[in-house]
Amino acid sequence: MTLTSREKTIIITSHLVSLYSEMIEEGKIPQNQSVIDFLMKNIPKEYKPDLSIDLIDDVFIFISSRPMELS
Repeated sequence: MTLTSREKTIIITSHLVSLYSEMIEEGKIPQNQSVIDFLMKNIPKEYKPDLSIDLIDDVFIFISSRPMELS
């Protein structure tokens, strides 16, 4: 099964939101840099057409509403 471009964008967005949170906590990026700015600077350009505020909101809501459980 091949992932669609939108599915890949969702995965990358999820990873970048997680990375953003980690880097903010470690002080590796300025506190005033928004998650949107971070995403726009770091998402590969071939996935930018699928990126939207609604998609970012959906991903952010999904990850923030689920507890992180390690297996």
